[in-house]
Amino acid sequence: MKALVLILLLIVSAASCQNTEDVQNVSLQDLELQFEVIQELVNQSNCSENSQCSYIAYGTKACGGPQGYLVFSSEIDENKLKAMVTKYSKDEDTYNKQNGIMSDCSFPLPPENFSCIGGKCVAIE
Repeated sequence: MKALVLILLLIVSAASCQNTEDVQNVSLQDLELQFEVIQELVNQSNCSENSQCSYIAYGTKACGGPQGYLVFSSEIDENKLKAMVTKYSKDEDTYNKQNGIMSDCSFPLPPENFSCIGGKCVAIE
């Protein structure tokens, strides 16, 4: 009987360990490093005409919406960029929640015009 109780306790303990949430701590330094790497990737892409230029929203403000937009050339590995930006945005959301970050709740508008200037895609205001 004692063995059965012990086995049941071990099973319950093991099951409860598997149900704990993985809490990921994100530091400001982590976010800065991730964004640096994203910018390096974007800066490596070149363009030769305006039609190659596009944009992607990045980051997460504390009250929702993106921090801003990155303009890039279609010559970039878009799947890699999207994966990096998705991770960055998720991590920024986690950071905001962990640290009680507040924002101005403004919603940045995506760039309406962008152009290929000097081999780089840039937003035109």
